[in-house]
Formats: sequence, structure tokens, C-alpha cells
Amino acid sequence: MKTDDLVTLLASDAGPVARAGFARATGLTALAGLAACSAAVLWMFGPRLDLAAAVMTLPVLAKFALGASVAGLSLIAFQRSLRPGRAAGGLLGLVLLPVAAVLAWAIAVLATQPMPAWPALLLGRTWSACLVLVPLYALLPLAGLFALARRGAPVRPRLTGLAAGIGAAGLATVAYALHCPEDAVPFLATWYPLAMAVAGGLGALAGPRLLRW
Repeated sequence: MKTDDLVTLLASDAGPVARAGFARATGLTALAGLAACSAAVLWMFGPRLDLAAAVMTLPVLAKFALGASVAGLSLIAFQRSLRPGRAAGGLLGLVLLPVAAVLAWAIAVLATQPMPAWPALLLGRTWSACLVLVPLYALLPLAGLFALARRGAPVRPRLTGLAAGIGAAGLATVAYALHCPEDAVPFLATWYPLAMAVAGGLGALAGPRLLRW
């Protein structure tokens, strides 16, 4: 067998293994991070008292759906960014779709309410807790994702960090929804995306510092 043929054969065999390996590792890391976030939320605050009934309502389901969809899309982009030559930026942009859907729903809700009711719908009673706690809990899965990223070869560490931060915040959103007592759609469309943006910013800042080759 010629040397060029051998190199081509080895390269073709290595690609799928690496892809499958990073995809599996990302999934396992995400599950561990979600479990850690959920345990932290339940230990610190406990579940909301009406959780069994609340999970059957659309706003609460939307919290879980928003967190899960943002986490899923971000983590796919994250694991793609760990290998040179794999486009991830455009895929990460898809996280704007579930956010836009919730935002459109919130605008429709506000349009049916008098303006004096808007502040209560937007701020609720715990807006500051959501803005602080979701990024804080996101640090748990973010640490695992950064540890995984250091085993890869991210050529755009800022993008990798951004995807990891947003994905971690999506997982933290799912966990925090177990406790969050706010069910107004405008609240959901405002503070959860902002909290995800904060976590994404932290990841983007940390990426170039912690993911250097």
C-alpha cells in the first residue's frame, strides 16, 4: 500500500470516531451539568409547591422548552467548534429562533393588557434572582464543558466559550424552572434570555484565556 493511500485511510477512519466521541462526551457532560444544576436548585430553594400542576401549563412548559432548545442548539455548535474545519457560528445563531418565538408570544400577551399592568408582567417579583441565579448555576455545567473543550482543538476559543456559556445557561434554565414561581410570558421572554446572554458573555470572555492551545 502506498504511503498516500495509508494516510488517506487513517484520516477517513479517524474523522467519524472523533465526531462521535465529542458528541457523546458533550451529551454526557450536559446531562451531568443538568443534574448538578437541578440538585443545587432543589437543595437551595426546593421545587415550587405547585410544580405537579404547573408543569401542565403552557408558560411553565415554555420555560423548559426554551432552556432545552437553547441548550441543545448551543451544545451542538459547541461540540462542532472543538474540531478544526467544522462550521459552528451559523448553527449557534439558531438559538435566536426559540428566543424570538417566546418574545413574539410575550408581545402578543402585552398587546392584550393595559399598559399599567406591563411592569408587573415584565418584572414579576423575582427578576433580579433570575438574572443572577441562572448564570450562577450555569457555572456548574460550564466548568465541565470547558474541561471537555481542552481535550479538543478549538480554533475559535471565543466562539467555543460563547457556545458553552449559552448552552450551560440553557441547562440552568431548565433546572431553575423547577423552582421559579414566575409564569408571566413577558417575564420569561425578558429575564431568561438576558441571563443566558450574561452566561454566554462570561464564556466568551473566558474562552480565549482558558482554551488556548
